[in-house]
Amino acid sequence: MTTTCDAVTAALAARGWQARIVAAERLDDLRGRVAGALGSGALPEATASHLAEEVAFALPEGVAARSVVIGAVARPLTQAALTIDGTKRTVPVPPHYAGYYTVPDQLTAAVAAALAPSGHRAARFEPPLKTLAASSGLARYGRNNIAYVSGLGSYLQLAACVTDAPPPDEASWDEPLQLERCDGCSACLRACPTGAIRADRFLLHTERCLTMVNEDRAPFPDWVDPAWHTCAAGCLRCQQVCPENASVELTVAPPETFDERETAAILTAAERSELTAATLGKLERCGLDYSPDLIARNLTALLRG
Repeated sequence: MTTTCDAVTAALAARGWQARIVAAERLDDLRGRVAGALGSGALPEATASHLAEEVAFALPEGVAARSVVIGAVARPLTQAALTIDGTKRTVPVPPHYAGYYTVPDQLTAAVAAALAPSGHRAARFEPPLKTLAASSGLARYGRNNIAYVSGLGSYLQLAACVTDAPPPDEASWDEPLQLERCDGCSACLRACPTGAIRADRFLLHTERCLTMVNEDRAPFPDWVDPAWHTCAAGCLRCQQVCPENASVELTVAPPETFDERETAAILTAAERSELTAATLGKLERCGLDYSPDLIARNLTALLRG
């Protein structure tokens, strides 16, 4: 009933989340939308393979899915101060890498707590988040194909969960929309060093996106200029120049400082068992726990550039 949905959105808002709730039946349409992009023929093999995995998403067991909650919360820019030969080098980590694994659990816990008085439950869920957010009206796509939410810009993290509570009587669901200001704006197109954002189509050329390259375990392609690397993962150029983010206050977290020994462990992707609790805590706070082997590879390239 509507009051249950109101309790959920109010509980999330109190924790800084913006959220939408839709009927679980919408998931079939969500699959169709992602499958449509997959069948367009405009995507490279690696992206198509990733989309195929998203289309195959499974509902969590133990909760009879009646509604889906999709939320967005602001995330800070984090920093790692690495120490090499006595010299510190501060490296930025884009928003959403810190908390990548834990923030979705926070959404689910908040929803579960709000539903508990009514006897309903919630479970973490990982569908195609951007498409779900855009279809529900929570987000819009920028020309860089990143999700933007009013008041948060693109400096955010999306998360979702399913519940056995009834969905709202009326919930927005429509074709994903792009930001109106993208019409006539080419700021991100001009800022992208790889040419992934082009005027010939709104769909990103993912095979040229530096974020995709940085999150791919394959060796860096020959066309990647080492000077393009500026972050431990991902890339911020298109977001930093975007007018939609100009009015958004991006929180910048203080750097987490790593000594010589800790820095060496990061650059060699040391196993968690080899690290102290203090080091693990710093890694998690600044987002360097996202994927240790990728972070090590990216930082090595960045520090050499």
